[in-house]
Amino acid sequence: MHRSVTMSSGQVEMLMMLLLVWAVMASDGITEEPTNTEGDFSIIIDAENPELSFDPPEAHQVASPGRVSATQPYIDPATPLQVKAYVGITASIPCIVNNLGQRSVSWVRHRDIHVLTVGRFTFTNDDRFVALHEDGSNAWILSLRSPTTNDSGIYECQINTKPTLSQMITLDVVEPQAIITAGRELYVDAGSSLSLTCQIVNAPAAPEFLLWYHEQQVANYVEHVHVDTNHVNGTTTSTLVLDEARVHNSGKYTCSASNAREASIMVHVLSGEEPRAMQTNGAGMELLPLPPSPLPFLLTGLCWLLLLPLLLPVSAAAFPSAFAVVVTLEMIYIIPKLVI
Repeated sequence: MHRSVTMSSGQVEMLMMLLLVWAVMASDGITEEPTNTEGDFSIIIDAENPELSFDPPEAHQVASPGRVSATQPYIDPATPLQVKAYVGITASIPCIVNNLGQRSVSWVRHRDIHVLTVGRFTFTNDDRFVALHEDGSNAWILSLRSPTTNDSGIYECQINTKPTLSQMITLDVVEPQAIITAGRELYVDAGSSLSLTCQIVNAPAAPEFLLWYHEQQVANYVEHVHVDTNHVNGTTTSTLVLDEARVHNSGKYTCSASNAREASIMVHVLSGEEPRAMQTNGAGMELLPLPPSPLPFLLTGLCWLLLLPLLLPVSAAAFPSAFAVVVTLEMIYIIPKLVI
């Protein structure tokens, strides 16, 4: 018994168009070696409901690492290769996986090849690590609570296919900190203006507050002190200005922000006298001692010169020779003390 199939005019036109495209490709000499014996493009006609449907070519592509497949698992190119996080603030490392099916996603810390999570289960004693995934989502997130700079490194997202599909992701945990641009020590003359600038770097947002301290006292509201703080292009900058510095303004100044590690500087206000010899090194300004005065040694030599005739039975003729010996000994002792 034969069953007839009726087709609408639109379906007939579509079929004729496909045949025409095939004929043009054949006439141009374009041939393509099939990778699937069932055909790369199929037309399905339902006799009960004669509607035309298409099975797309993508459904027949063979999955392989580095290629996108419509049927096999693969890691989406949208998965980031680098993630930046901040000390103390929960870090989220995403891995976007498509067509996972019955496979599972694992997270491995590359530093010690330690399996952290498999699926939604945690396989580490460090309870800061948690695998997050919502039903229907293709994002598998490794969450790290209270990260430190020691947590920086490479983390690997793995899919348990054969061969295993994986993606390396670098986590960079940075610590917000304050930096005083003048260094660790600063020398200014009494009566001159004192200006200190502090910058907050590696901070995710502007601090809720920023205070300057002189020793243990808040300096923001001290008379003759002006503090200007602003946040531009992700960087917070604060400047403290003292119009006329006095000797009592010497001491440690500290820049303290609510979301960053503080920084300090030692300020020395000179009262007008000549400062001692100073030498700059990587740690700041180092004071060097002045050379010893030769006066005590000269007085000692003079005393020996006066007492020598009384202590030793020397003749007047031998006195010049004794004088020369004393002077020579004193010079041998004094000259090394004068060499810096």
